[in-house]
Amino acid sequence: MKLNTLSSHKVVFLCVLLSALVFCGSLTDVQRAVAQTIKIGAIQPMTGWGAEEGGYVVNGAKIAVDRINAAGGVKGKKLELVVEDGKNDPTESLNAAQKLVTRDKVSVMFGCWLSSATLAVVPVIEKNGVPLVVETSGYDGITHPAKKWVFRTSILFSQEAGSVEPCIRNLGFSKVAFIAQDNDWGRGTVEEFTKVLKKKGATVTSVDFLDAATVDFYPQLTKIKNSETDSMIVVNSTGPVSKLLQQKRELGMKQKVMTTGGSTWAYTINRLAGAEAAEGTYHLSFFPAFAPEATPNSAEAKAYADEWKKRGLTWDGVQEGSRGYDAVYTIAKGIEAAAGSSDRAKIRDGLEKVDFKGITGHIKFNQFHDQNPNIVVVGIQGGNSIIVKCK
Repeated sequence: MKLNTLSSHKVVFLCVLLSALVFCGSLTDVQRAVAQTIKIGAIQPMTGWGAEEGGYVVNGAKIAVDRINAAGGVKGKKLELVVEDGKNDPTESLNAAQKLVTRDKVSVMFGCWLSSATLAVVPVIEKNGVPLVVETSGYDGITHPAKKWVFRTSILFSQEAGSVEPCIRNLGFSKVAFIAQDNDWGRGTVEEFTKVLKKKGATVTSVDFLDAATVDFYPQLTKIKNSETDSMIVVNSTGPVSKLLQQKRELGMKQKVMTTGGSTWAYTINRLAGAEAAEGTYHLSFFPAFAPEATPNSAEAKAYADEWKKRGLTWDGVQEGSRGYDAVYTIAKGIEAAAGSSDRAKIRDGLEKVDFKGITGHIKFNQFHDQNPNIVVVGIQGGNSIIVKCK
């Protein structure tokens, strides 16, 4: 009986030992997999105002991650996207950044769409030493003065305004009214465009800042219709702009219209506002998907647009999605320059060395960590989008 008991104990011991070895082996595999993965944090508005645009940015980023991983990753390391909902709100975006930095321990981040949301996370980024690539926000103050850990692939308001300087007179914008969102985007854009207008001898006839949820523009349009204004610059997202154009047409207005920010995709404007309301309008674009030859990297632009279609994603989002696509490729180039390291400081140093032609611009950071954006004026004529050449 004693012999049988000892044998049973031995069997139990051997089973426990074998299980432990299997478990340890599995743990080692898990640890090895983790070591071969680099986490990229993303803060975007996934709910609330701007949720559609935030979703488009994330979809563009996912395409980039999948393409990079399918090609073997970066120096053998796979990329993992960790997305948090910033809701285009400074407080929510700050909370999201703290979670990504401390709990998820991401190596690098991009975000946060609206400039005020991005500004809110910068102190956390700088304090914890986490590289941040700003993919959408245009407020100049985000990178002016320069921040050690903040890089920007998005277009500054001043860059956008400067890009249309040759077009102001060509397109007949001499007496201009602004209708803009009442936030850092709207106010910052109006400030920079006003400088350019005055430089070209144009005058500003009126400025109206409205809540982002506004869809009734009749009061402002009626005032503009009855003034000497010959053109309008509108700072708003695609949905509200489409409503504005429909109301403008109802009022029988003849004033020219230009939209800014790169988020008003001419294709969607034409679809939502209707061909007659959209006819003759102008829209600033950093990624004209209908004309990949007008981008800095036509082959890459076509590959991205083709993949967007292949995935069955709405064509309404292809322009906005390019922001996320270039942000991820910029991060990947930074990791590559850091020899595939997941170390935050090494990736930051790697970003300093990035120099490649993305689909939204030539991404090579200057002393302020800003890039060289590609900005074109897109006009709608006969229901089609065209590139407008200005001299």
